[in-house]
Amino acid sequence: MSDKKLDVAAFHRRAKRLVDAWKLWLFGYEFSDTILLFTKDKLLITTQRKKAKILQPLQDEADGLPLEITVIAKEPSAENAPAHAKMIAALKAAGPALGHFASETAASSIVDEWSSALAPVRGGLRLCDIGPLVSDALAVKEKSEIKHEKAAAAVGAVLMQDYFVDEMARIFDEEETVSNRALAERVERALTLKNVEKRLAGKVADLDMIEWSSLPGVQSGGQYDLSLQAPSTAETLHAGTVVCTLNTRYFMYNASVSRTFMIDPTPEQEKNYLFLLELHKQALGWLRPGVAMSAVYGQAAAYVQEHRPDLAGNLAADCGFVTGFEVRDGSNVLAPGCGRALAAGMVVVLRVGLENMANGGAAAAKDARAKTYAYQLADTVVVRDGADAEVLAA
Repeated sequence: MSDKKLDVAAFHRRAKRLVDAWKLWLFGYEFSDTILLFTKDKLLITTQRKKAKILQPLQDEADGLPLEITVIAKEPSAENAPAHAKMIAALKAAGPALGHFASETAASSIVDEWSSALAPVRGGLRLCDIGPLVSDALAVKEKSEIKHEKAAAAVGAVLMQDYFVDEMARIFDEEETVSNRALAERVERALTLKNVEKRLAGKVADLDMIEWSSLPGVQSGGQYDLSLQAPSTAETLHAGTVVCTLNTRYFMYNASVSRTFMIDPTPEQEKNYLFLLELHKQALGWLRPGVAMSAVYGQAAAYVQEHRPDLAGNLAADCGFVTGFEVRDGSNVLAPGCGRALAAGMVVVLRVGLENMANGGAAAAKDARAKTYAYQLADTVVVRDGADAEVLAA
């Protein structure tokens, strides 16, 4: 880890954004077993020696946020007590309100040691959930962050186009019996294939920074769950309607893509799919700075009601969400009730879906697994000033 070099200017710029908004995208790398305490006028960091060495250049910025780094042992030890006491003293001096992320937890021996040190004074603190505030601060991405988002989206597109489509077609052509889950596992392993690596090398700068955000999702055969991280079922892959969702990550930035594939669709199914394509196209134009996220969903629902009222009851419960270091920012969702406004630079997973649709074709009369189907289209996009949202994998 000692060969890592940090972007000092980016750190101080981002640190000031956090303090001003009063998490850890600050460094561009993940620092485990590191305790950070922001006060109104400085940042205190307690970490191990190797990580402290990496962080040291951050203290050399004359106009930066004042920074104090304290070194602790790699494992819990009595010699760590003074470092924890120093952090607690600063915490108490800053006042009784302590911001934290209520929905997140960390687990390690160092975290346990810190929790034990904090326990005696915890009762005198007023814990405040700052998750939504920090989500808003991180929702708008810098150019360097959008670059990583674009790379993550490109990875998903390559895996979808150059592996999943071909493998699914081969399975059906050769009449191989494979479960949805087994196909998803093959897609997961595709990152190690030489031909896939070759294609990815032309899209991203560092193959080592590619990873899955979650396991690929494959849905078919009448059982569809369009939620982001729905597990693939153990049922056999069905040659009817197949929905595939890939959640990929590059330098810890997330992107998602979802596609629907139809084998021998009925005219009605083709009609419904073409409508969903048009809905997705229209939605790119609704993602504009200043527009409430709930309004985007409202426009989608109104569009369906106007053009295909017969599908109004099939529209999925949301039209996407803001993404970034979190796969899904639960505070910023394109759904009813979310009044937060879109802003230029936000990266959004725009998804439109139709659920629980009945197939009245001949295939459904012979095959119970063909009676119900669903469609989903999702792309990772960036909100822009004065223009439709841009699809990052395009």
